[in-house]
Amino acid sequence: MNFRFRLQRLLELREQHEQAKARELAAAQDVAVQAVQAREAIAALRADSHAHLHHVARRETRIGHLQQLGTVLASLDERLVVATDVCELADAGVHKARMTLEEAARDRRVLDRLKERHTEVWRAETAARDRAQMDEAALTQFARKQEETTTAPAENAG
Repeated sequence: MNFRFRLQRLLELREQHEQAKARELAAAQDVAVQAVQAREAIAALRADSHAHLHHVARRETRIGHLQQLGTVLASLDERLVVATDVCELADAGVHKARMTLEEAARDRRVLDRLKERHTEVWRAETAARDRAQMDEAALTQFARKQEETTTAPAENAG
């Protein structure tokens, strides 16, 4: 007779749930990485534009060109702030996904431990039944030998 865990289906569902949460965490981490890369690209573009502005400002340039560069820098500053906010939101999403994954893993581990305990109890009960059957067989065999030894001298005497 094989061991059957009554909550096996629930355990399998918990494992599937945990795997889904792991996929969600991976997706959230991908979003966060993309957000950081976008922010870094904007920051690099802003730094290049700022360096260009200082380079152009040293030469005698028209005011309209300087104003245009200033407008570009202001726009890049705004985009950098928005990109930073997106990064923070993505990090919060990663944190939330990590917490739900940890919760799902904890729920699964509870059922895993319960299954292990039930398996140990089943093994102990099976071993005890086997020992009882072996003891019974040994006692039956002993009793049969005792009976044979007591009846054999009586037959020899008669």
